[in-house]
Amino acid sequence: MAIVIDGIIGAGKSTVGEFLSEMLGVPLFEELKDDGKDSLAQRMLDLFYADQTRWSAIIQVMFLNDRFKDLKRIEAEGNRAILDRSIYGDEIFAKTIHERGQMSEDEFIIYRDLLHNMLQHISPPEVLVYIDVTVDTAMERIARRARSTEGDLIPRDYMEDLHRNYELWFEAFDLCPKVRFDLNDSALDENGQVKESVKREIFEAIQPYIQTTK
Repeated sequence: MAIVIDGIIGAGKSTVGEFLSEMLGVPLFEELKDDGKDSLAQRMLDLFYADQTRWSAIIQVMFLNDRFKDLKRIEAEGNRAILDRSIYGDEIFAKTIHERGQMSEDEFIIYRDLLHNMLQHISPPEVLVYIDVTVDTAMERIARRARSTEGDLIPRDYMEDLHRNYELWFEAFDLCPKVRFDLNDSALDENGQVKESVKREIFEAIQPYIQTTK
């Protein structure tokens, strides 16, 4: 029912998602809803980056619940959609935080049990688009965008751990066809945006796996 775009923070998922949404004529469901800097998600992210151990479990459950609600809505309405992070990739964040000692073993067990219960009630995506960037590239992009929850608040070593776990996850993922795109500097134009030619390459790569509605 859905095309999912995944990758570390700052990879460029929203840019790719907006392009594919326009090309396919289907809605984009973003991880951070456009409801202002004072939204619950933004406030929770501020708290999380200030004290990851205190807020890690609750913020993971919050994002997981939001993603599950989006997927239920998509399936209930019989529509197709694009999601800028997958419910499957959500576990990467919990795993990384747990490995860093910022989520207890019991909290991680509860989170994984909830996730795997949810996965029994959703269909696999049509295709996974994985956006591959280096940690350096991701950190530069995070610094350029104006989210109050990011910038200097995100530790580099956290991003390195996240990137390592994302690579392991992508190699093992086998629930649907998957395509991988390098969106480092060579994929960007002089304004720092993904080149139109690269967007077209992504669109053409997923075409064999989807039926367009436009």
